[in-house]
Amino acid sequence: MEGKRYATIHNPVSPDRSEYLEDVAGRLAATRADVIAVSAGFDNHLQDWGGVLLTEDYETIGRLVRETSRRLSAGCFAVLEGGYNHRVLGESVLAFLSGLSGR
Repeated sequence: MEGKRYATIHNPVSPDRSEYLEDVAGRLAATRADVIAVSAGFDNHLQDWGGVLLTEDYETIGRLVRETSRRLSAGCFAVLEGGYNHRVLGESVLAFLSGLSGR
């Protein structure tokens, strides 16, 4: 259908922090969506079972989603999925929301 954009799913998987963030940035740069949905899992935090990302990386991801949403004039939303270390979960969620909101 002309003018319609279809869903794609991407789950970055990398044991390297820089590669993980580059993967997210690259996928978002290539996105041509009407709506961006984020399955916001925080279990890849360095202090959670994933052991890859820092708290500030979640802010970067939120900012990348916001910038992509604005570039495309697309909507965006996130659903909390995971994060099991309660000592860092709240900080990670706040970091993501800060990036997503532009604060």
